[in-house]
Amino acid sequence: MNSVAEIRERLPLIELLDRNGNVSQRWIAERMGIALTRVNRLIRDLVREGMLKVEDEDARPFAYRLTPSGRTYRRQLKHTHDHSVVGSFRQVQRRIHRSLADVAGEGVRRVAFYGAGEIMEVAYPLATEVGLHVVTVVDDDPARHGRRTDGVLVEAPVHLRSQVPDAIVITSFRHAEEILRRIEADGEARIVEL
Repeated sequence: MNSVAEIRERLPLIELLDRNGNVSQRWIAERMGIALTRVNRLIRDLVREGMLKVEDEDARPFAYRLTPSGRTYRRQLKHTHDHSVVGSFRQVQRRIHRSLADVAGEGVRRVAFYGAGEIMEVAYPLATEVGLHVVTVVDDDPARHGRRTDGVLVEAPVHLRSQVPDAIVITSFRHAEEILRRIEADGEARIVEL
């Protein structure tokens, strides 16, 4: 089993080298946002382990190539990474589903979503699945206003009152505190944090 640190450092390096074989370690360090000494150590370890080979060591920058073992290793790292991401996504999805089902179980039917990003995209079909009707989606970002998301028009927060939702579901993790403060001041609808 590959560790999180191994995946975080080695997978981007291996993929970078596979796409751009003749590159300097300094260029790699800048692209990856890590120290040059760390890049040197990672490459040295991968060469020692037989995952990478250096072609024409007299040329600069070196030409790094994945070995057949390196290609297999890259697939293993990608699989482990992707499996972890999908597992995490499913956990978040189940948690959101439980929260929305609880709200629906309390008799709430009409909800407004506050936040038109990725969390809203996950929550919208789950809300429909548990019997909630999303009456509006609002967002503070004017660039999102007027856009349709799952058939619902994204509007400015000022439109919340006119829709008269039973509850406002905060569908933003990053801005949840800020949104919560803003809508608590109105105090008209129940607030649900996912």
